[in-house]
Amino acid sequence: YGSDFYSLRYEGKVKKLKKTSSSDYSIFDNYYIPEITSVLLLRSCKTLTHEIGHIFGLRHCQWLACLMQGSNHLEEADRRPLNLCPICLRKLQCAIGFSIVERYKALVQWIDDESAGTPGGTPKHSREDNGNLLKPMEAFKEWK
Repeated sequence: YGSDFYSLRYEGKVKKLKKTSSSDYSIFDNYYIPEITSVLLLRSCKTLTHEIGHIFGLRHCQWLACLMQGSNHLEEADRRPLNLCPICLRKLQCAIGFSIVERYKALVQWIDDESAGTPGGTPKHSREDNGNLLKPMEAFKEWK
């Protein structure tokens, strides 16, 4: 979902294959991390929550505008809403049990979190900086 993924300049390419033991994580040192943009975060959240929906037994929704709709390309995926339709939301509630009102309050709180006001994305950084990733939320404001 990074904006440069399809370009020839994509920096995430593996330059040289390294053979390491299964306990050696040094391969991730200074690994390329794309700029964390609002659109990248929104697309990632949509994909992750869609796939988690499958884990909880939801199938692709064919009836309403819903996060559980299938998509065959990026444009289709972008058209999917961030939320479940009422039918899929009820199916998920039956599967795992939760308060719908509390769920939406928690989602709005996550969007409004104080770290959300930080502008822009993040530059390349090392693994040690991962705890301080910015949370650009511009693309989420429409959903809210």
